[in-house]
Amino acid sequence: MKILLIAYPSLKKDPRPFRQISLLHRDNYLHTVGGGPSGLEDEFTLLKKNNFLIELFRLILLKLNLYLRYNFDIHKKKVLKKLVNYHFDLVIVHEVRLLPLALSIAKKSPVILDAHEYSPKNFDDNFLWRFFIKKYYTFLCEKYIPKVNKIITVSPGIVNAYKKEFKKETFLITNACKFYENLQPRKINTSKIKLIHHGIANSSRKLELLIEMMKYLDNKLYELTFMLTNTSMSKMYLEKLKFASRKLNIRFIPPVKREDLVDFTNNYDIGIHFIPPSNFNLKYGLGNKFFEFIQSRIAIAIGPDIEMSKYVKKYDLGIISSSWSPKSLADKISETSIDKLNYYKNQTHKYAQTLSSKDNNEFFIDLINKYKR
Repeated sequence: MKILLIAYPSLKKDPRPFRQISLLHRDNYLHTVGGGPSGLEDEFTLLKKNNFLIELFRLILLKLNLYLRYNFDIHKKKVLKKLVNYHFDLVIVHEVRLLPLALSIAKKSPVILDAHEYSPKNFDDNFLWRFFIKKYYTFLCEKYIPKVNKIITVSPGIVNAYKKEFKKETFLITNACKFYENLQPRKINTSKIKLIHHGIANSSRKLELLIEMMKYLDNKLYELTFMLTNTSMSKMYLEKLKFASRKLNIRFIPPVKREDLVDFTNNYDIGIHFIPPSNFNLKYGLGNKFFEFIQSRIAIAIGPDIEMSKYVKKYDLGIISSSWSPKSLADKISETSIDKLNYYKNQTHKYAQTLSSKDNNEFFIDLINKYKR
């Protein structure tokens, strides 16, 4: 089967499209479009993004409701021009913002949208997003989602939102990562308990709450490491976090390669995923890092989150704070004994295979194979 997969980021670095590419490339002719090749595809087409200043200027088009002109920028036009005469048996497109391009290339071939999250409410907590972009994403969903064959997304809450709002068949494929069979949980050093949070430096995620949490913990015993990626837009926020962390036992380290992340994080004791539900997608989020913590065989500490709490409770993987206050999380961590933390690490080890991507992969392949002729 000849398959086209389209996503914005570098396909080698972004875990969700890379997992799909890894599953598809052996038994299909795979053409990918993105910010960089995965290294596994048969053919690749580069999709560039505008720089920050150009994108800022182009926001005027959105306020003028010139949505398709905004969408089909010079880079997407280049991709469309190259691929317009190609024929694909199936097109898989990541994120709603790439739907117009994907449907233009697909013509009458089936299209599966991997929506990731719920696009009409992406960053509802951000005034600038609501002012410039919300109507545009709503337009894309209303106009193009009826034209796709199926939707996949990352959590039950987001599945239900697409089903309810757009009456479209939507399936759950979580962000669970591959099973790391050779990792073992490390015993905790009783003189230093190592906490880590990794991911994007995004102000919607309220990472300053973790800095405040450290004010309530014994900084001689607990050490927090931030390993954050940032963009030109989030650089100022990252600097703000570093400034606020002075005088606390908090480290900022450069990100490791995606393929090294799980092994690297195995050196820590507790993975912190404490992101208040400041918007719809954070409320129902079930991110990569949660499953990466499990594969790393470390204990997990979260807030009273809707989706992650189900896993933490069912498999007894770690700590859930009673509220979204930093003190509440600090109290839960400090009252958890070393023996209990080692128990949680053993629990993530016990269920690492169960909570890996194995079942997702089988479901995804079954979904794809339905389009074989």
